[in-house]
Amino acid sequence: MAKVSIVVPVYNVERYLEECLNSIKIQTLKDIEIICVDDGSTDLSAQILDNYAKKDNRFHVIHKQNEGYGRTMNIGISKATAPYVGIVESDDIIEPDMYEKLYALMEKNHADVIKADHYEFYEGGEGDYINKYKPAICEQRIGAYIPLTRKKADELLGLYNVLFNIKDHEEAFVFQKYTWSGLYSRKFLQEKQIVHNETPGASYQDNGFWFQTMIKAEHLYFTNQAFYHYRIDNLNSSIHSKGKVFAVCDEYDYIDHMLNKMGMDGDRFYKWSAFFKIIDCLDNINRVSDEFKKELANRVKDELLLALDKGHFDINLYADHRKVNLFNILIAPGLYVDKEKARLKRLDNLIGTYEMIIIYGAGLVGQRIQGILMEGRRNIKVKYFAVTELEGNPSEIQGVPVKPIKELKQHREKALVIISVGKKNEQAVEEILRLHKFSHYMLHSEFYE
Repeated sequence: MAKVSIVVPVYNVERYLEECLNSIKIQTLKDIEIICVDDGSTDLSAQILDNYAKKDNRFHVIHKQNEGYGRTMNIGISKATAPYVGIVESDDIIEPDMYEKLYALMEKNHADVIKADHYEFYEGGEGDYINKYKPAICEQRIGAYIPLTRKKADELLGLYNVLFNIKDHEEAFVFQKYTWSGLYSRKFLQEKQIVHNETPGASYQDNGFWFQTMIKAEHLYFTNQAFYHYRIDNLNSSIHSKGKVFAVCDEYDYIDHMLNKMGMDGDRFYKWSAFFKIIDCLDNINRVSDEFKKELANRVKDELLLALDKGHFDINLYADHRKVNLFNILIAPGLYVDKEKARLKRLDNLIGTYEMIIIYGAGLVGQRIQGILMEGRRNIKVKYFAVTELEGNPSEIQGVPVKPIKELKQHREKALVIISVGKKNEQAVEEILRLHKFSHYMLHSEFYE
């Protein structure tokens, strides 16, 4: 009998599919079943799947008409026979020992859900892969969502490698929001009746599954090991379909319906459903095509007012910069959109002519600048964090190496250096950059002007 069932949803991914399946096939844990569900692919994906099934009896292929991600996932999970279920997206790849390590952790800790850190990767200019380590939680991510204090950061970072319940640590909701890169107890999924939303053609259907596993698990476990490589090749993708613009709202309406069925047990989580609906819509304003930006901004205003009316809005959950953005949307949604478009255009003008970015400063200011550059995946240009001396600093931050500035002199002609230190140290850093003949640099404060 298989120890782990791996569900692979497939739709028109012939370019990446073999690389994905090969990474699963060579798992060091051999007692696995690989359930590939073809959602009506029109390219060569179906043929590729059948070829793997002919050569390896651990592969089980289900062909069906196109019905969307939610239905595809529910069918795949329903066919699982192993005690634990994993998910691999068909354009991603995994480390050979991923399921051996996660299975051992499951057996040791008897968790309902185990999640691991992961890597984001994209193809470099010469066919190589650029990987960036993405922890499930870090200070930068906490500060991007909720008010960041030293006490709160230490509490959430302390949830690695221990069993916990979300009811005791609600702010753990800000851990990375994904459904792959982990394992689920199949018994847990069945007993709690956890399924994906099956609305045809909708997006964000993994959000509802993620939310249910977080609130219904008695024992969550996050490990600070990474095995999963999540592809982000489409670096500057925009949302051009009106249906997808508001799909996140529909998914959180589904979550609210689920919370309603839970009765009093679900009441405490409405504020988190409202939080992610509002924040995801807010972040999407900079992702959707221009024709939908103002309509989405008005929807954010409407959702905020609705959450206030229902008593589901808790201002204390939101980081200060989020509060400012929401206030501006409440006052004038259209003006907010115009200012954001101008800000991002200016940002692109500032960094667009440089091959790389070096962030001088490895503290919270520097990490905040990296976070700003993540809009539109501009952060792929960040190649180094620079410091004056390496002693006392980390060797890397979210996969980006930290180097003494004197070791980066070879990049001074093609790099833009963003000085990301406290105001009292800015002049000293400028003098160091001039000493090493860096001529292209700017203060982090210029990003906010």
